[in-house]
Amino acid sequence: KYALKFVETGVYSRKLLKEKSKNGDWERRTTGRGAPLPVVLIKKFLIREINNKPKDKNLLFLGGRLKPEAQLLKKILDKRKEDFLAFYITLPNKEVYKRSLLRKQGNMKEIYKVFDNKKLITVRIKWHKNQVGKTVKYYKSLKKLVTINGNQPIPKVTKDILKAIGEYKKWINET
Repeated sequence: KYALKFVETGVYSRKLLKEKSKNGDWERRTTGRGAPLPVVLIKKFLIREINNKPKDKNLLFLGGRLKPEAQLLKKILDKRKEDFLAFYITLPNKEVYKRSLLRKQGNMKEIYKVFDNKKLITVRIKWHKNQVGKTVKYYKSLKKLVTINGNQPIPKVTKDILKAIGEYKKWINET
């Protein structure tokens, strides 16, 4: 519908987890303690994806949760004279536990069986509250953040996102 190229830090992270490489080892050491993928790896990934952006598509970033990553994106997009909108999809901790434990099933179970246990989920929730909160404040200060309630049926979440995109496009066309 919007001719988007997805830039998914989660997909990149899972790919690294499987890699027999220096960066793969580094990620396994950090995520195995409940920490996120190192910022330097995410930054390299984001720069590469932005530089390889197809001319006929916009980018949709899924991830990039830390303030330094957000600042990098803003700096690069400003330099390219491109605008952006950030979405923050909220979810209660209880639902985060439930969904995280469900990831141990399906085609990714080999990766998540090691990393998704209650202790590591608790660590990630605490980290998220502390670190992602800084990113949320940063995007709010730029007036670039739309908060979406993720604790509702997927079609309703989708409807809320599409509505926000429509309002954003209308605002862009008016300015």
